[in-house]
Amino acid sequence: WAQLVGPNRYKAIEKMRTQLEKSSKRSCLITSVLLFVVVPITLLTIGLILWFGRESSGRSQLNAKIANLAKKGYPVDNASVDAFYKARTDPTNTDAWLAILATLKSREFETSLVGVPFVGIVDEPPSQLDEKWNEEGAALVFLNRWKELGDESIRLSLDASPVRFPIVFDSFNSTDVNRVQAFRQVARFINLRGYVAMRSRDSIRVHEAIEGMLGLSRVIAGEPMLVSHLVTIAIDGMAIGLLKEALKNDVLSTEDLQSVLPKSLELAQIGKDWETALAGERALALPLFSNPTRARSSGLATLFSNARDAIGYVDLIDSLLDLPTEELTEFRDKLQEVETKLQSRTSANWLAQMDNLMTRQVVPAVSATGQAFIRRALQHRIASLAIALRLHEHLHGKFPDSLDELPEIKKVELFSPSKKQKFGYRTEGRDAKLWGGSFSFQDAFAIPNEPPESDDPDTFVTAVWLWELPARVESRRR
Repeated sequence: WAQLVGPNRYKAIEKMRTQLEKSSKRSCLITSVLLFVVVPITLLTIGLILWFGRESSGRSQLNAKIANLAKKGYPVDNASVDAFYKARTDPTNTDAWLAILATLKSREFETSLVGVPFVGIVDEPPSQLDEKWNEEGAALVFLNRWKELGDESIRLSLDASPVRFPIVFDSFNSTDVNRVQAFRQVARFINLRGYVAMRSRDSIRVHEAIEGMLGLSRVIAGEPMLVSHLVTIAIDGMAIGLLKEALKNDVLSTEDLQSVLPKSLELAQIGKDWETALAGERALALPLFSNPTRARSSGLATLFSNARDAIGYVDLIDSLLDLPTEELTEFRDKLQEVETKLQSRTSANWLAQMDNLMTRQVVPAVSATGQAFIRRALQHRIASLAIALRLHEHLHGKFPDSLDELPEIKKVELFSPSKKQKFGYRTEGRDAKLWGGSFSFQDAFAIPNEPPESDDPDTFVTAVWLWELPARVESRRR
């Protein structure tokens, strides 16, 4: 104090200020180190400990789930997918099919497609069989040139079972699926043969083409990949399209109708294809959850391995595999519940979004996938009913006044869209009309009281769900 009030007080004050500044700087440095170094490192360490603890716990749960899946016979990786595939396919006709696919890819075959309907880029042929068809000559030349190829395709397709192909299963989106798409061209080829035969009212050839395409869809039905099953559904659609025109024009004989009916009914439900496709998809995706590097090289956005994400994905596919497939409306409703839960789960807080990062990228579009399987079953149900109606007319000389008069309906429930609904039906003079619901996933089971008009602007609805059955010429003369 004496220094502060004495003659040297200014030097004393300056010295004290300097000491205070040094003390303040040391305090700020310590605070900064604590705030920007020690605290972040501590928090990061705690976070890593919690994360690795959580990941370790999740990994144990995931391993238990994978072991349980394997115990149930489901594939869980590339090797088990291969075994799963081989157990469901037959190699007997493998080489014959590979020879056909090689021919389809040949330059000679590709150059011959120009100007040919169905297989080439040309306008659709006329729906009226007596209408002039400008491309008919080109179609006949094409079919004659490749007659042996067409005969072999039909031979291998009729009553076919799943065929084994040399597929190297390599995770989710690295497995080659180009071969699968080639079967669409085989179907177009068979479809062209059937259409040409229909114009000459050749029942045997038309029947052969319809059953050929139905069998062709079974050739790749053993493949544990969703894309393969979507192709089978597309091929089924071509077969139904040809069948629809054949029934409209009354081309098929009584014996051929009786042959096609059970083949169509076999596809009038979801069946095992749903399980095969989803079980394979899951097995091919699982390795990517534990290998971020491989996932990124496959074009997927991920930072690190996340067992919780994989657990969520496994549980999601389980919930889809557990859906009841016997009743289509129940399948649809439960499917929507699964999708709603998925959307809720993946759009919650940031941690939930991180825990579902990969799932959101690899899971199939739930509604769209389910819609495709439901649509195929419904199309085969209405197609089977149309066959039964035309068959009834062949046997009794007229269409029934009511669907209840068909003996097949009393034996098989698959002639209706659901337990509570029937397809629309009515007779108009001696003709008949049969119709279903909308293409919309929500309205597929909403059967209107009146059929859509033939010139409805929604041409897809009329093309798929409106079946017009004019009376036979013999019936009209009565």
